[in-house]
Amino acid sequence: MTRIVFHIDVNSAFLSWTAKQVLEMWYKTDIRGIVSVVWVEETRKWFVLAASQPAKKLWIKTTMRLTDARRIYPWVKVAPPDYNYYKKCSDEMMDILKKKFKLFQQYSIDECFVEYTEDMQQQFWDPVNVANEIREYISKKCWFTVNIGIGNNKFLAKMASDFEKPNKTHTLYQNEIEEKLWPLEIWDLFGCWRETEPKLRKMGILSIWDLARMDRATLKARLWNQWTILHDFSHWIDDSKVEDKYNDRKCIWASSITKIDTKDRDYILSFYEWFAAELAISLKDRALAWDIITVHVRYLDFSTKSHQRKLNNSINTPEEIYNYARDLFDELWNKEEVNLVGLSIGWLKDDRFIQQWLF
Repeated sequence: MTRIVFHIDVNSAFLSWTAKQVLEMWYKTDIRGIVSVVWVEETRKWFVLAASQPAKKLWIKTTMRLTDARRIYPWVKVAPPDYNYYKKCSDEMMDILKKKFKLFQQYSIDECFVEYTEDMQQQFWDPVNVANEIREYISKKCWFTVNIGIGNNKFLAKMASDFEKPNKTHTLYQNEIEEKLWPLEIWDLFGCWRETEPKLRKMGILSIWDLARMDRATLKARLWNQWTILHDFSHWIDDSKVEDKYNDRKCIWASSITKIDTKDRDYILSFYEWFAAELAISLKDRALAWDIITVHVRYLDFSTKSHQRKLNNSINTPEEIYNYARDLFDELWNKEEVNLVGLSIGWLKDDRFIQQWLF
């Protein structure tokens, strides 16, 4: 039988989980349906960590200052993050899926892959019906919604889950490539970095179809290390297995394009605040801590600089991660404009060791 993989992704995870939390606290309005944001605080300034769909339609976006969001919509509802609660919500969904699928792979705190195996295909037949049942079950059981993408490998499933949102099931099979994948604009391709997009445009590559028909030699000459993955994905090539190695990684990281070239320290640090929150949840989810932290910045000439520190004791809270990241950034930054920032944590240790060091 043909291989089938599901990619399951929580819709606006932090906002959805905060909405669930406030509903459990008897707040009468579901903040997912109104203009609302989850915010984080940094040096007495507030930034948007997550935004509802109505807020996004008003161009209120992640990392935007809360004051700017209020200028756009003065009545925006705000709520603080609760990282322990986010972990609880993630665990609830992952546990459900682990019980239903033999082959399961957690990809991040809010998304995972599962294999719809041959015996499941023989028993349950239509994968779309199964996916819809999963969405409905998670919605009723967990009080938040997910998108599910279905494809013949992990890449196709991931691409499918990013189609129309929220609370949708989409397919992207090999026989649908010409209709659903190739017409997409090049920045929609998973694995295409934002800094690569201008290079592709200069080559006349505007769609995934343009990339798929480009010869390998030209891609290799122009794109260097990234050409292989872009070539493979444009031809839907992905042989990676669905296997849960989420707890086995020795390094975790987060990075983002700043969207604008900026010297605004507060704006840059808002990214590190968001990274710290994400990585702390990931560490807590796997009962791990860290003792090496590295910050990365990229300047307008595309030079990338990093600064690292090794710690005597491992800590895994978002506040401590952010504090170290902020200090390292201040030591590294040359006050020039940057357009990419990143944060990585390595040499992970079992969280049990923290208790030994404390005593």
